[in-house]
Amino acid sequence: MLGRYVLKEVLIPYLVGVLLFAALLTFDLLSSLSGVLLSRGAGVEAIARLILYRLPWTLSLALPLGLVFAILVGLARLIRQSELKAAYAAGVPPWALLKPLALLALLVSLFNLVNLAELRPRALEAYDQHLARLLYGEGGLSGVLRKQLYAAEGLGVYYAEEVRPEVGQNRLYGIRVVDERGRIYSGQEGVWDKEGWHFRGYVLEGGKPKPFAGTLPFPTQFRPKESLGSRDPYDSTTLRELWERSQVEPSARFALYRRLSDALGGFFLGLVAAALGLSFREAAWAFLSIVLLIFGYYVLWTLSAQLARYDVNPLLAFLPNAFFAALALYLTWRLR
Repeated sequence: MLGRYVLKEVLIPYLVGVLLFAALLTFDLLSSLSGVLLSRGAGVEAIARLILYRLPWTLSLALPLGLVFAILVGLARLIRQSELKAAYAAGVPPWALLKPLALLALLVSLFNLVNLAELRPRALEAYDQHLARLLYGEGGLSGVLRKQLYAAEGLGVYYAEEVRPEVGQNRLYGIRVVDERGRIYSGQEGVWDKEGWHFRGYVLEGGKPKPFAGTLPFPTQFRPKESLGSRDPYDSTTLRELWERSQVEPSARFALYRRLSDALGGFFLGLVAAALGLSFREAAWAFLSIVLLIFGYYVLWTLSAQLARYDVNPLLAFLPNAFFAALALYLTWRLR
C-alpha cells in the first residue's frame, strides 16, 4: 500500500520530467536546423515529421533523465511534509519504499532497451532520409560510403575505397584485402553479399602477382549507412546489425556496448536517485542531487567515449554504469 502511494507521488512528476526534457531537446534540434529549414522553405508538415522521426532519440535521453527528476522531486515532497519521517517512525523500513522505485527504474530501462535496439535506429534512418530530401531534393542520401575498413577475425583486413549499398548486396570499388596468410588481393570492382566479397583482380603471393577471380569469405553482411542526423555513424543501425558490424569493425564494438550501457543507465540512475532521496532529511538536497547525478553521469559517459578514441578496451562503455552501480550498492547498504 505504502509502495503504491510512493509510486503515485513519482509518476506525475515523471510525466512532467519526460515532457520537459523532450521539449528542451526538441527546441535544441529546431534551433540548430532553423537556418536550413528557413532557407529551404520547409512547411509545418515537414518540420512536424522531423520532430516525429527524432522522437525516439529524444525519448532515449528523456526517459532516464526524467526518472531522476521524478524520483527526487516526488520524495522531496514527502520529506517536506514529514511523511517519510512518519513512515520511518512507524517502523516502515526504507527497503519497502526502495523496491517499487527500483522496479519502476527497471521497467523504464527495459522499455528504453527496446527503443534503443529497434525504434530509435529505424526512426533515425527515416529522419536522415527526410532531412536529406529537404537538403538535396528527392535524390536524398547517396548512400555511398568511402574508405571503409573491416578487420575480420581470422580472415585478415578488408578495405574498399567505396561501398554502394544496393538491394540484397553492396557494390565495392577499389578493393584491397590482406588475408591471414599475408596474401594481398586487389581489384577494381566487386560485389559483397552473404557469401563474401566477389571480385576479379590480382593476388600478390610470394612476391609475384597472379590473376585472381573468386570469392573471399566475409563473416557477415549488412548495409553500411551514412547519417545526417547524428554524430554517431552507428546510431541508425539496429542492435542486431550493430552486433554483426562489431564482428568486423573494432569501433562498432564500443558502439554496441554503449547502446547496452545507455539502456542500463536508466536503472542505475533511478536506483541511486531513490536511495539518495530516501536517505535525505531536507528537501533542498533533492534538487541539488538532480543536477549532480545528471552531470556526473554525463561526465563519465563523455570520458568513456574519449577513451574509446585511443583504442582502450571497449568495455569501458560501461564505466558510468559501473560507477553508479557501486554508488547504488553503497547507498542501499546505508539504508539498512
